[in-house]
This record gives sequence, structure tokens and C-alpha cells, in this order.
Amino acid sequence: MPTEPPTSPVPSGTDAVVFTPKRLRVVAGLIAAALVALTFYGWFALPREIRVLFTVFQLLTLLAVLAALVLVVVGVAASSVRADAAGMRVRNGLRVHHVPWTRVHRVIMRPGDPWAFALLRPEGDDSDTPFTPDLDTQKRHLVGIQAHDGAYAEQAVAELRRLRQTSLRRAG
Repeated sequence: MPTEPPTSPVPSGTDAVVFTPKRLRVVAGLIAAALVALTFYGWFALPREIRVLFTVFQLLTLLAVLAALVLVVVGVAASSVRADAAGMRVRNGLRVHHVPWTRVHRVIMRPGDPWAFALLRPEGDDSDTPFTPDLDTQKRHLVGIQAHDGAYAEQAVAELRRLRQTSLRRAG
């Protein structure tokens, strides 16, 4: 089976790459579809004399709960990591973080980790001072790079490390 390249160029003409979870998106799609299908199956499995007892407000509440569940699943699947010479734009669920390369100490994904992490230097710390990560080191979860994607995830981490090194060499 041919493997696809780990990066997809961004059309802006820069040296930017975007990483998205592959299997997570498939699983999230299946879960969202199952939630919707099971909800409607459950509704129509109820006898008609019970369905008519529901008020409009109760029906809207049930649909709102379904929509919230689907939104959470789809939001997590929409996670991504976009990296260029300036740094990373990390989308984890519905939150977006911008991390310049000068704050990134290291990008790691150890055996057993669910996704990659970026170990961050403290705010305002320049990249020339010595820095030793410890248990209090701030981390940025890179949910867009899932460990269960295997070689794709390893290539994504290697590419982020390369981009960081290249950017720091140009700046210094």
C-alpha cells in the first residue's frame, strides 16, 4: 500500500506544512454518524403514543444535546498543526494556539504518548539562555499528530523538528 507524504503544502507559497490526524477523522466520522443514526432509531423505536407526549421544548433539548455531542467529536477531529518559518499554529479541538519557534524547546512523541507534544520555554525567555525541562515545563499538546497514525506521525514530528532547527538557524 503506498504511503502518502506526511505534509501538505499550504498554497501561500511559504515553506509551511499542515498535519492532521488520519485515523481520528475516520473514527470521528463514524461516531458522529452512529450518534445521529442511533438517536433517530431510538426515536422511531418508541411507540407513537409515547412520542406524542414529548413537547417541542423537550425535542429541541434532545436535538441540542445530540448537536453538542457531534460538535465535540467533530471538533476534536478537526485538530491540526500548521508550521512555517515563524512557528506553529496548533488547533486542538476548538482552541487555536500560536507558538513561535523561539518558545519551542523540543518537539517529542515518546512510545506510549497518544500524540506529540511541544515542550515550551517560559514566556519572555530567549532561546540563548540554557533551559532544562522539568516536571513544571509547559507543554502544548499537538493533537493533530496522533501516535496511532504510525509512520505519518513520526515523519510529522521529524518535519517539525527540522523546521524548528532551520528557523532558529536563520534567526541566529
